[in-house]
Amino acid sequence: MYRIVFSILLLLATVPLLRAQRLEVQGGEPDRLADEFINRLDALDDWYLTVDGKEQGLDPLIDKMMELFAPDAVANVPPHDAEQDGPVMLRGKDNVRKWVERIARTQVRLDYIRTRQTAGEFEGIPLVYSTQLPWGGLGISYQIVGVWSLREDRRRFMGPGSVFLQYDKTGKIVRLRLYLSEITEVVGT
Repeated sequence: MYRIVFSILLLLATVPLLRAQRLEVQGGEPDRLADEFINRLDALDDWYLTVDGKEQGLDPLIDKMMELFAPDAVANVPPHDAEQDGPVMLRGKDNVRKWVERIARTQVRLDYIRTRQTAGEFEGIPLVYSTQLPWGGLGISYQIVGVWSLREDRRRFMGPGSVFLQYDKTGKIVRLRLYLSEITEVVGT
């Protein structure tokens, strides 16, 4: 009898603790983090050349994107080189910055869209999957469609993909995996 009572009390005592671990989900934190990453990635093309050929607004956009990353960040990202197969692994914030700067300098009309999922009569919502990491921090993932044009010739491309982000306890990205598959050139008819 004592074992049953003790088990029930133990169960009742741990339920609030389990619920408390997921407060970031109740507060919309995973959605906010997903939107923040996508919005800053999309903003990398919001700069221009002045009439005398000087870049206006490029560095602040790159700096704003890099605020999201921890100094020891690791990123798996799609290659920019057409001859490379598979993802590129970047180690450290300096290498991630080079990748971000390359996107900003070579791509325009960036539009990374979180895809929506529908079920039954429910209107689609952009799902974000999240989990507490055992070493602290938060992991999130979500599906996207990436659309962009090359700055040099305005050829347009798109591809479905996914984003996997791991945040440390301070809220900085320590791991990024950005997958874009089946990249296709968009051509008008």
